[in-house]
Amino acid sequence: LTLAPARGDAMAQVIFNEEWMVEAKLIEKTGLSSGQIKSYRLKSWVNGVHFKYVTADGRTESEKGLAWYNYPKINHFIKDA
Repeated sequence: LTLAPARGDAMAQVIFNEEWMVEAKLIEKTGLSSGQIKSYRLKSWVNGVHFKYVTADGRTESEKGLAWYNYPKINHFIKDA
């Protein structure tokens, strides 16, 4: 997530670079099913590298938060497999 000044405006413009994404977007980009993602998360991917949980108040130490997935790291994991 990057903040950049909007043209001719003092307000910042939000630019999302798609490094981190929620499960629905990961499914769309990779074709993996929800079950496959869960299996990778439980057996192969590293918390804090390939995925992380973030609560609404920004905490990352709880699995009660929304799972976010690092698309470039997941691609690298598959490439190196």
